Amino acid sequence: MDQPTQQIKKKAKGITLGLLMAITLFLLTVFIFWRITDEIVLDQESTFDVAVFKMLSQYITPGTTNVMLLFTFFGSTKFLLPAYILLAAFFLFYKRNTFHSISVAAIGLSSVGLLFILKDIFHRHRPLQPLTQNVIGYSYPSGHSFSSFTFFGLLTYIIWKTNLSNFWKWVLSVLFILIAVCIALSRVYLHVHFASDVIAGFCLSMIWLSISLWILQKIQRSKKLRFL
Repeated sequence: MDQPTQQIKKKAKGITLGLLMAITLFLLTVFIFWRITDEIVLDQESTFDVAVFKMLSQYITPGTTNVMLLFTFFGSTKFLLPAYILLAAFFLFYKRNTFHSISVAAIGLSSVGLLFILKDIFHRHRPLQPLTQNVIGYSYPSGHSFSSFTFFGLLTYIIWKTNLSNFWKWVLSVLFILIAVCIALSRVYLHVHFASDVIAGFCLSMIWLSISLWILQKIQRSKKLRFL
């Protein structure tokens, strides 16, 4: 067997393995989201959420609260809306690619719409005695968790489509993931969400981001465009 043929087979095997792993992770997040919805939200099983609140209560201090309030800001509309606008503008005016810009805007807007629909369906009330003021709306799933994992997940996807070295791709990916995790954790610490809310928000973001990127890739292939 000649070398080009071996390289083609090796590449095809890598693609197949990657696709299998992606499908497995997608199905796993769907399963976790369904289990949380069924057993914790609909059946009102609170053991897990109460245990997490109890564990975090020993770390509550004024200093830690201020740090968590900072992290929670980065998952709010006040940060994410301008961030999406800047990202869309980057592709539109700097990269001169309307499709990329519209894709970013579509992911951002569709995620907001999905979030409001689900919150209105489940009507789960927030935890009592929050550590911050002016918290409104329903609790499930966590909007901050869902929105931050969607945005920083999109940034991670974009980074891996660039020509940066693998070192910087990994560094930035880990940084983005840690920021999203801290945002999600801050919501539980501040007693504005249950732990099950933020885990469900993470799962939902992975599901929705995967579906969104898959649809956009289908569109770009049909129009022979290069997505990100």
